Amino acid sequence: MQRNCLEVQSLQRAVDILEFIGNNPAPVSLKTITNSVQLPKSTVYRMLSNLELRGYICCGNDGGYRLGYKFMMMGQRVEQGFEVKHLARPHMSILNNSSKESVHLAVLNKGRVLYVDTFDSPLPVRLVAKIGGTNSVHCTALGKALLSGHNDAQIEEILAEHGMEKRTRFTLETPQQFLVEMEAVRRQGYAFDYRESDLECSCISAPVYNYQGKVVAAISVSGPVNRFGRDMMVTKVAPKLLAAAQTISQALGSPSGGL
Repeated sequence: MQRNCLEVQSLQRAVDILEFIGNNPAPVSLKTITNSVQLPKSTVYRMLSNLELRGYICCGNDGGYRLGYKFMMMGQRVEQGFEVKHLARPHMSILNNSSKESVHLAVLNKGRVLYVDTFDSPLPVRLVAKIGGTNSVHCTALGKALLSGHNDAQIEEILAEHGMEKRTRFTLETPQQFLVEMEAVRRQGYAFDYRESDLECSCISAPVYNYQGKVVAAISVSGPVNRFGRDMMVTKVAPKLLAAAQTISQALGSPSGGL
């Protein structure tokens, strides 16, 4: 038990050092940091050396410490996540109003669909998703759209890690079936989930690309199968969904909207 407490204390000390460095606009010296966190100079130096080795801080020629490239990289990822959500909202609202069905925005997180924004259908019977909630990739249109930028080996690795739970008789059961489906997704530019996740639900989704041409998010329109069938999705929703995804992608710097 004592060991766990010591590990937490060490972590708290490292965080204190990082916060002090990060809150200063100019590089700070070892002496300044030591005085601030009130720890022995040898302890502070040892922590700084470990943090510098991992890229979380860097030390200049003048001996001053500042935050390192790792924080810059993570900050860019966080900023991009907020940017996608901000840019997607107006287009999600338009899709929600025109289709009268639920519209979701998701990203891929640890091999699963992570919902980051949603517009619920105004109709009494509707499909809902909790922001911050997750779902499987193999049986959802969002999951297929998010994986459309991955190669087959990467997809097989994700499927092997998370499995392919058979939720309905329409759920794809093998990686081979899923890879065949992914060929169609890449070809047409959008993905379907027709009763694969739930017998009463259907969904269509399109990927969103960044300035590097990488899939960073996906948007979807989903509803009950009794009013939101394949014909409805293909003829009335798909063109609007693709246009929205392309516009968001272009706003993120994708020259062709990923198409």
